[in-house]
Amino acid sequence: MKFRFSNYPQWYGLNICFNSTRTLAGLAGILYCLSACTSTKNITYFSNISDSAVVRLPNFTKPQAFIMPDDMLEIKISGANEVTSALINTYSSSNTPLTNSNYLVDNNGEVEFPLIGKIKAAGLTKEQFREVLKEKASKYLKDALVSVRFINFRFTVLGEVKMPGTFTVLNEKITILEAMGLAGDLTAYAKRDNVRVIRDSLGKREIGIVNFNDKAIFTSTYYYLQRNDVIYIEPEKYKTKYEDFSRITSIIATLASLVAIAITVFRK
Repeated sequence: MKFRFSNYPQWYGLNICFNSTRTLAGLAGILYCLSACTSTKNITYFSNISDSAVVRLPNFTKPQAFIMPDDMLEIKISGANEVTSALINTYSSSNTPLTNSNYLVDNNGEVEFPLIGKIKAAGLTKEQFREVLKEKASKYLKDALVSVRFINFRFTVLGEVKMPGTFTVLNEKITILEAMGLAGDLTAYAKRDNVRVIRDSLGKREIGIVNFNDKAIFTSTYYYLQRNDVIYIEPEKYKTKYEDFSRITSIIATLASLVAIAITVFRK
């Protein structure tokens, strides 16, 4: 006798569909449990701060920023002699300034000016460099006035944030919290107690750890970023498990749909 699907009772196909649906429901429950396995405490910023209306934090001195090779500086020099001032302010050693007052610190850490010559900038704070430049300019300008500021504050955010990438800001300082805001904030899978800041300053490399669950972040040496810092946010371990279950669920759902279609076709 020839085997036919039509010989099977009609409820058999319905039973298969029911079992598939029950399996998917079970997997959905597992996925929900996995997504909820991280406590609210672990995903809340500064979870150990008290509920007081005002929380007093200890005083904190912003670390000094030192000039480094490849920095772009906005330098303005003025004085009683307008012709000399204009000459100094319209020249840069790179010959391709972004504006008349922007100067690139060369690979030797120096900035070159007409009349004044080359001045060592790397390793100095902008205040120290301004004083050195003012002293040099005073030989050619009466009542010399000098202003110096950084214009290339750049940092990179990688890992579990919504918008990873490299960011450039016009500010001379930025906090790690502001950096997270620019990157779209941490994702639900971010490991908040082990955020790493990779820093390279004047050839000295270091990796610091920041805990976003702890109020101690406000007094961390990495609270204020330095130019060219790289921030890496590690994913929680359960993210991989969640993604694996999502793929399995998708495959099972596809197979269940194919089985249902096959039963419908062969029943006709």
